Order: sequence, then structure tokens, then C-alpha cells
Amino acid sequence: MGLEYSDRECSDKEPPNTEVFLVECLAWGLLRAYGIEEPPVPVREMVKHPLPIFEHLTLLELSLGLYDATYRSLLDGSRLIAVDLTKPRPVQRASMAREMYVAFCRSSRAAELRWPCEQPYVRSDLFARCLLMPAAWVRRAYAEAIPLEHLAACFGVPARMVARRLSEVGHHRPRFGLGVSLTEALFSLKEPWRGRFLDLVANLATKQTWGQRLPTQDEVAVWLGANPGLYQDMRYMLDAWQRPGNVVVHHATSLVQALVA
Repeated sequence: MGLEYSDRECSDKEPPNTEVFLVECLAWGLLRAYGIEEPPVPVREMVKHPLPIFEHLTLLELSLGLYDATYRSLLDGSRLIAVDLTKPRPVQRASMAREMYVAFCRSSRAAELRWPCEQPYVRSDLFARCLLMPAAWVRRAYAEAIPLEHLAACFGVPARMVARRLSEVGHHRPRFGLGVSLTEALFSLKEPWRGRFLDLVANLATKQTWGQRLPTQDEVAVWLGANPGLYQDMRYMLDAWQRPGNVVVHHATSLVQALVA
């Protein structure tokens, strides 16, 4: 099934909070796995060189006519994302990112995780925004007072996508000392969630599998205070997890850790 990106952007149907959290984590984990740390996200190269979880996925570039991009599985077991080269480049990028989510939902890894894939297109536009405009990057850009049109050019996405993403992540400017308060919030969690979050912070801060012990409060405060991107990532993940109904965080953190390992 293929879709026009612009039509999907106009949809008012939103996925439940738990699924929003999972989609954010999947996008964030993919960026970590590919080592992408700044915009624009090279989504075309990600499709051309897919991770194993995408299973035999290839990119086909042509003139589709009907759709911006579409996902297809073939009888021989191969899978492809076709993108229309006649569309504006920002629309191509957004559409490829959207179809990456559909491809993931059709993978065996998604089945193993019991991922909510009954209606992948309900969440595919959200995934595209999360992948191409990670919350931490958007907040940093907003803190620098970059105009919306320049943000769209920086991230390589349609302007309407920027406006939607800004409304999702909020306009919170970083303030001094927030690394300490976030550390206290993480250590106040009950087990097993405290251990899972702290282990994830340690893995990302040290860029290796921590595993040996839980980090101390001082270590976490130093890591978060020294790395604005890590702070923003963990702040957003914690906020998303604390929303009502988010009861499957272990699936998300396990997936992220598997992707970045």
C-alpha cells in the first residue's frame, strides 16, 4: 500500500500513548545504530543499506505517479521501498521514512517483539517525524531561535512536518542544572525501571556495553550535564514513559539496546 505524504499529514487520528513511546524509541534506536548525530538524516542511504532487522529490503527509485513512496513484499521473499523521483526532495525523504516503519512492521523482528503492527500507517507518519526530526535535535534548534523555514531546510523535510513536530516535542529551552534534576528523577524510579534507564544512560554515554554495575548518581549527573544530546534524549524518553498507559517500556529499551550494541 502506498500513500501520499501530504494526505497522511492531514490525518487527525493519533496512536495511543504507549505506541507513541515505542515509535519514538524505535526511531531513536535506529539513529544510534547508524551513528547519525546531526541533521539531515540520510534516510535514502539507510534504506539502501538496511540493518538486519529490515530483512532483504531494497530501494527502487522511479516515477510512481500515484504515490510518493510505497512498500511492497514480493513472492521471492524480497522486499522493497519504491520512491517517486518526481516529487520534491523533502517529500521523498519523509515518504521513505514513513515506509521504513511499514517495512519494520512486516519483519520477523517486529513479530518477536509483539510490536503493535495491525495498522502500521496509523503510526508511520509519526515514525517519519521521529526519525527525521529527533526531539533532542528539534529542541536544540528551537533554543537557537531558527525560523521554521530554515528548520525545514536543515532537517530536509516539508515545512508542515516541522510545525507538527514542534507541537509534539514542545518548546522547552534547556536550563542550567537540569542534568542534576534529571539524574534525581531517574534514581527515584522503582526497579526494574531504574536499572533499565540507568544501564541505557551508561551504554550511550560511554559508547560501549556497560553491564558491570549500575552507574553512580554522580556519574550519571556528569554524563547528562556534559552531553546536551544525551540529556534531551533521556528527558524525552522519561517523559514519554511516564505518560499514562506506558506499560511496555522494557520492549522499547531492549530494542534500543539491541540496535546500538
